[in-house]
Amino acid sequence: MNPEPALQNLRMFWWTFAVRGSLAIVFAVVLFLASSFLGIFFFDPVTLVYMSLLLGSFVLGNGLLLAVATGFAWEHQFHLWWLTLCESCFELLLGVYIGVSLLMTPRSLAFLAGLHALGNGCFQIALAIRVCRHSAILFLLALAGVISLGVGVLFLTHFNQAARATTQALSGFELFCGVVWIGLAFRLWRSRTL
Repeated sequence: MNPEPALQNLRMFWWTFAVRGSLAIVFAVVLFLASSFLGIFFFDPVTLVYMSLLLGSFVLGNGLLLAVATGFAWEHQFHLWWLTLCESCFELLLGVYIGVSLLMTPRSLAFLAGLHALGNGCFQIALAIRVCRHSAILFLLALAGVISLGVGVLFLTHFNQAARATTQALSGFELFCGVVWIGLAFRLWRSRTL
């Protein structure tokens, strides 16, 4: 398996990683502030509806961004279009489901956050496998993938936590992912211009 075409394709998509990372950082900050200020005393059903709308729109936005990237990749016959298509479908379906199921409980919030993190981890590891010979990119993707899988498992196994702890852990995870995506975008952009 020659990773060079996949790496060349990734270099063309540096902007996707930059936008995705920026969205993740903004989402992390908004989620942290909302969980801190809206849930000062308790998380009532209205706060949980707001959290579900926030999480659903973030996941749906990720899916739409990946759908645009998939269309671009398919049009230019890039090798990774099928991987971005799979991730886009996963994110779109999960985002629609989160948006439709507005009656969220702290348990379902942790469950959906766990599914999101597991999906992220699987697709990051699949992408790392495709570019396995480029050590800097491989390290970033593999690290993010392994941490995403670990966080997803933690969300799914510790779903009995309070809603504030879940939302703050999710905001920390998304902040980490955003920084990794922006770091990856910067590396891809630099390697493209060299």
